[in-house]
Amino acid sequence: MLLRQIESKTNFTTTEKTIADFILENTALMEKISIQELARQTYTSNASIIRFVQKLGIKGFKEFKILLLKSIEQRADLDKEINPDIPFEGDSSLMNISEDIMYLSQLAIKETYHQLKEESLLEMTKQLYHAKRIFLFAAGDSHIRAEGFQNRLWKINKYAILAKEREEWALNAANLMPEDCALFISYDAKSINDLHAAQLIKKHKVPILLLTSIPESELGNLADVIITVPRLETKEVEKIATYSSQIAFDYILNVLFSAMYQMEYQENRLNQLKRAEVLQQLY
Repeated sequence: MLLRQIESKTNFTTTEKTIADFILENTALMEKISIQELARQTYTSNASIIRFVQKLGIKGFKEFKILLLKSIEQRADLDKEINPDIPFEGDSSLMNISEDIMYLSQLAIKETYHQLKEESLLEMTKQLYHAKRIFLFAAGDSHIRAEGFQNRLWKINKYAILAKEREEWALNAANLMPEDCALFISYDAKSINDLHAAQLIKKHKVPILLLTSIPESELGNLADVIITVPRLETKEVEKIATYSSQIAFDYILNVLFSAMYQMEYQENRLNQLKRAEVLQQLY
């Protein structure tokens, strides 16, 4: 949710914090406010407002207003406010924990959906579908999401490579060809190894795809297509687990697989039924 990004004030300058504070304190005014009026009310400038929205991964003020109003509406629709870093307390009952994780899952998926841009989703689907080989760069919890995506791709006869297994990311990066593609899954997009791999891949003119919460990172600057997930987790040390980020990644990867499946829907359905018959005979 855009409101959460603004509330976190991650890497904001003093001027940007002033703009953020005004927006958060005056959400009711945002529908009709102009960039000139926002600059006047915050004692800044049009250029400062533009830099502010671009830091949030948004190109211009018009798009920012649309996304902000959606975010305000989404927050009003939420039944329960959940802390993504600490979604439950030490004295929570088992059923309360179950309810909190349900709400957090809904929140993560809903906010990810509202941040999706059809143009980026379509382009990433095409790149993955037409790639001769798909190299998946992911680590930690995100590596598990990549494994699940790899497994789903097998069902449409696409064979992805987990590029960072056995620490062979450099060798895999060097082996990529222009007809392949590289998909990086990284919440913070700050891995030095990922950056070095992407720099090498870029030299080979290989399409770079990125799932992240920080599109304006160095890795993001190298990517050809970016899909942004909401930055709900803000406290690296304090958070219990990477709940919302991994739910968001899993959702996006499910959408990408489904979009690829649909590109040859009838053929994929037919092949799936044929495989089911063969497996039934084996077992």
